[in-house]
Amino acid sequence: MTPDELLDSVRHLPDQVRDVAVAAADAEGLPDADEVTEVIILGIGAGRVAGDVIAAICELRGSVPIVATGGRCPAWVSSTTLAIALCDGGDNTAPKAAVEEARAAGARLIAVAVPGTFADTCASWAVPVVPIDPDAGPAAGLGVSIVPVLVLLERLRFVKGMSGAISKTAEQLGERVAQLGETAEIDALAAALDNRLAIVTGAGAVGKHAARRWVQELDRVGEVAAVRRRLPTGPADVASGARLAASTRDGAVLILLRHDFEPDGLDQGVALLPEHFDEIHSFSASGDGPLAQILDLVLLADSVAAALLRRRSAE
Repeated sequence: MTPDELLDSVRHLPDQVRDVAVAAADAEGLPDADEVTEVIILGIGAGRVAGDVIAAICELRGSVPIVATGGRCPAWVSSTTLAIALCDGGDNTAPKAAVEEARAAGARLIAVAVPGTFADTCASWAVPVVPIDPDAGPAAGLGVSIVPVLVLLERLRFVKGMSGAISKTAEQLGERVAQLGETAEIDALAAALDNRLAIVTGAGAVGKHAARRWVQELDRVGEVAAVRRRLPTGPADVASGARLAASTRDGAVLILLRHDFEPDGLDQGVALLPEHFDEIHSFSASGDGPLAQILDLVLLADSVAAALLRRRSAE
């Protein structure tokens, strides 16, 4: 992927969020919500990350348990379970075995999937399928996986307020995209990462999952060695990260991801970071609500990856 192609996918993220929300709102054949006592979200690879994010967003808003189980079908799945299967890449990223086990256990099924064999198989089982864009970039790929599931859960009355949050998120992402061309901090971080280790840190569900995507993008797209560490809460955590930085040949750059949904008790650890790291780049999420803020941070990761690609192509 070229830098322009990656940035183009970033620019289309707000519209893709809106489009997939409409597709989920129009899906037919949904199960009877009154017969569902719990929801599992099945996904592997990027789909697993999306499932974890969905479960975290719904944790405080759900009327039934909503659990992300990755590529596993729990033994307790039954005819009162709704299983939502996520496949946002090729068929090798579909949780096929887990879906077959859930189906054999009598679970109700919904698929959110790119066109392909997995989606066709689900359709042949009369399972509702919400299509998602197979060409979405990394930030968009996460967004177009999360958004339709949240819409479906709201339609089934298992969570509240998702449609309004999604609409507001798309608007706020559009504002962030418009600012990216003026963001000097993106280019500064890309320059600092030359031949150095990236240590990406964030706290809480939003910070943890955003950091996972940053590491993936820096490593796979930007070709920068990257690791994820939890945001330190005290001297021991800071010292551990400093030892990791000191063990690398050219040192490390600390990337600090901040957001409004962090747990309490971080101030001491964050205040100690400048004493142990020569270079710290901090990014604060924009947006109202956890969905907006995690997609905002992931969008920034794509922007840094594109900046790294530009630097390599100029060499």
